[in-house]
Amino acid sequence: FPPPAIITGYGKEESPAQYSLRNIFANTNLPRVDLEFIHPYQVYEDEERASCNVGALRKMRMTPCVIVSHSIGKSGLVLYQVSFMNDEEDMLVNDVLPFSRVRRIHGRRNGSRVI
Repeated sequence: FPPPAIITGYGKEESPAQYSLRNIFANTNLPRVDLEFIHPYQVYEDEERASCNVGALRKMRMTPCVIVSHSIGKSGLVLYQVSFMNDEEDMLVNDVLPFSRVRRIHGRRNGSRVI
């Protein structure tokens, strides 16, 4: 699956039209992407296992997490309430993270294989 991206530009002069995207995980540009490869973002399901970036700003620290719930703000920004183990303090933590800090673990849901 391709990573979530934000549309940053549109090339009207090309035929077919192509879009410029920004990968939200790697913070890299993806120039000249055909429309056939662009799909709406699909919200991850509640109780789905994921990998969450719980590090400080500009310092990535990925840890396994579970999506508790989600909400969509007026601007369309998806926020996830997640829970994860804080290994340093050995306790379960609940936090709210933007969609750019939550990655779905493909092929697994609730610890079992998706068929």
